[in-house]
Order: sequence, then C-alpha cells, then structure tokens
Amino acid sequence: MDRDIGLDELSAAIGDDELSRAVAERGEEMAALNAAPPESGAASEPAKDLGDKKHHATGHRQRVKERFLKTGLDGFAPHEIIELLLFYAIPMRDTKMTAHQLIDRFGSLSGVLSADVSELTKIPYVTESAAVLLKLIPPLLTAYYADESKGTSYSDTTSLSAMFRPYFVGSSANKFLIACFDHDLHLLSVAEISRGTSAYTSIEMRKILSEVLNSGCAMAALAHNHPGGSAAPSKEDVAVTRRINELLSAVDVTLMDHIIVGGTQTYSMRDGGELGIFD
Repeated sequence: MDRDIGLDELSAAIGDDELSRAVAERGEEMAALNAAPPESGAASEPAKDLGDKKHHATGHRQRVKERFLKTGLDGFAPHEIIELLLFYAIPMRDTKMTAHQLIDRFGSLSGVLSADVSELTKIPYVTESAAVLLKLIPPLLTAYYADESKGTSYSDTTSLSAMFRPYFVGSSANKFLIACFDHDLHLLSVAEISRGTSAYTSIEMRKILSEVLNSGCAMAALAHNHPGGSAAPSKEDVAVTRRINELLSAVDVTLMDHIIVGGTQTYSMRDGGELGIFD
C-alpha cells in the first residue's frame, strides 16, 4: 500500500460488519491507552512492589517482637538479637542482612557489642545512631546489675565473681574496681579506680582510700580484668594486691578477695592461696 490506512478506513474498506466492530473496539482500546499518563503502567508496578516489601518487612518485625515478648531471647541466634536491636535504629530497611554482616565481621555477639563505633559504621547501613545503640548495651547491663546488687549480701567467691563479671562485659580495656561492704557484707558501692593501664600509681591509691572512707566501708573486694587473656594472676597483680591490703589494713578495712576476670574465666586470689593475706 502507498500510505498508512487508519482503522476507520480499514474497517470501511473491508466491509465486514463483525470485523468492523472488532477494529472499532481495538481503536477505542488504543485511544484509551494513548490518553493514559506517560509510563503510568511502569510506575504503578514498582509502587506495588515497594508496598509489598514494606508490608513484608513490617510483618516480619512484628513477628520477631512478639516472639521476644513471649519467650525472651531464648532460641534467638546471635544475628537475630542484633537484628532485633537494629529495628529501633534502622526503621525503614531489612536489618537481617546487616546483622549477618556484623556477626561475620566481628565474630560473635560480644564482638559486635564491644566494637568501636568507627568500626561498626563501616558496615553498610549501620548509622552512627545504630552503632551507639549497640555500644550502649554492655554499660547498660553493668548499670542494671550494679543497681540490682545494692544491699545484697556477698559472702563467698562465687557470689563475688557473679557480682563483678557484668562490670567487664564488652570491655576491651583493663579496668580495676573496688567494691565496698558493711560489716554484714551488704554491698555499699562499686567504684572504678583505673582504666586502660596496669600501672597503679599513688594517685590511684588515693582514689582507693577516698572510696573506702566515703562509703563507710568495713570490708572490700578488688577486681580487674585481663582482656583476651588468662584469668591467672601475674606477679604484678600479686604485688599490687599486697600494697592495697597494707593500705586498707591501715584504715581498719578488711580485704576479702581479689577477683580476676579473663575471657569466660574468673580467678579468686583468696581461693588460689598464693598471697597468704586473706583470713
């Protein structure tokens, strides 16, 4: 044909009523399609997909929350615990993959919670707010157990070790603590004497003396950690404990024990017996 023929012309030329109606209907469909906004079909499908994904994510988060409210963290894998925490810092994104990446990068749940903010934020989608939330958990646990322990009586190595352990959760630095007790072994206070050093100076000795005098302490216990190492005492640990015992004896305060936390282990100098200074 020498020129394009429109639908109406084609229908008239053919002269078949049934075919004419089919062509007319097709013409109406094409007219309606041409009148639609550009790319309206293409835009509607992604919007539907986005809505479906958002609905799926919302449903998943709700199921995880309900599971936690029903059973606590029983049965939660490490990445699921991290995922649940990230719900509250990354509101509009699937956090499961991010949780897996954090565990893979830092090796464990404790590794994630102990990591520096600058390292956490290197993981995709981990914002500063999300990193701060993760870093908040270990000191929050410490504050919780410290508050819960006040007024509790501690009379043996097991209870002392259990009391001190939360203070070292998530800590990659050396920390040295002193706990003060009354005559009935009720906890009065726990104070951090030093952090990040194993060299005990005269300033730190003054801090120990100030803490025991201000608390009305009758008995005291020491604790420090060996990050990533054995809980066994070093020669320096023994020497420092002797010096502190002499200081406390001078103000009529009895040293009960020195607990060392190393990894998952704890060590009692009283039970070890190497000092010969405990009653």
